[in-house]
Amino acid sequence: MNATASVDHSPDSSAERTVTVIGFGQRLVAAVIDAVIVVVLSLILGAIASFVILIIAGIVTPQQSVPTDFVAALCVAVFSVGYYVWSWSKSGQTAGKALLGIKVIGTDGKPVSGGKAFLRYIGYIVSGIVISLGFLWITFDRKRQGWHDKIAGTYVVFVEEKFSDGETLKFVTSDDPSRKWLWIVLWIVGAILLPFGLFGGVWLLGPAVSRLVANILGLS
Repeated sequence: MNATASVDHSPDSSAERTVTVIGFGQRLVAAVIDAVIVVVLSLILGAIASFVILIIAGIVTPQQSVPTDFVAALCVAVFSVGYYVWSWSKSGQTAGKALLGIKVIGTDGKPVSGGKAFLRYIGYIVSGIVISLGFLWITFDRKRQGWHDKIAGTYVVFVEEKFSDGETLKFVTSDDPSRKWLWIVLWIVGAILLPFGLFGGVWLLGPAVSRLVANILGLS
């Protein structure tokens, strides 16, 4: 991947400028904040959708089994895509990144387009599907890019950081390289617990919400 942003290799090229790229620790905190927001809000949306479906089912076919747990899981997936893609393409910031004062930009220094934001979300899946190795890659990469950053062509930088045409960039990291072992330990714990926590929460809370709504409506 090109290591510079709109680099001019001519003799008149401007002096090298230092750009701080965000390390694993800050990005992990932002990711946890975003994960909590996505799960909580999507379950609320799932409860609302289940409520509507159960009302319709009660009116049309009261004895029909309604897959409201599937509805809850679907809401998690749909809301997750919308949340990340919209946030990255609108301002480069999810709620978690905004709280930490960091943002996602293209490797050319420009804001992320909708297409690139969606590609980055696909990269999220790729990064996470192999026991989250794509996320851990951030701590070893010189430009602190995870696999999703490599796929979409993005950096995560401080919010005030801006690139200009003709600049040659030198990348420095915001984290302490000596803490790699800590991130490895956290990755091992997260790779084991987070998938079980996410899917377990949907599996347990989805049916629980459905039963609660059914009891309220007297459909059970």
